[in-house]
Amino acid sequence: MFDIITVPVDGSEYGYKAADVAIEIAQKFNSKIAAVHVLEEFSFNSYDSEEDSGNEILAKISEKASKVGVEVTEHLLTADPLRDMKFIVDQTHGDLVVIHAHGANNNRFVSFDENNVSDTQIGSVSERLLRTSNVPVLLVK
Repeated sequence: MFDIITVPVDGSEYGYKAADVAIEIAQKFNSKIAAVHVLEEFSFNSYDSEEDSGNEILAKISEKASKVGVEVTEHLLTADPLRDMKFIVDQTHGDLVVIHAHGANNNRFVSFDENNVSDTQIGSVSERLLRTSNVPVLLVK
């Protein structure tokens, strides 16, 4: 049913939760995973440290998947996640995207009354991908 499951991961707990769901689906459908980590075009950190961090994030996904027999292709890219995620998904040839509702920078989604992330809000990258993707998108909360 799904040959390739594309999983954008950012190193957040939400991203790893989405990767876990993708691995479980890949096991059931004998699918491969395209794990994607995007290095932001403009960052205050050095490119080398960002690249090292991205490689560590992708390695965690690959290690977890390999333990259950799921093949992972790692994609470490420099891009703008908000602008480029649909293109990235298209380039990985994913039949399904499994993405988290909130990312590493969820400060924009904090409820000032309760000081936590609302269950009714989603991140900007996830929201745009839901609207523009040509393949099914599974949103993990």
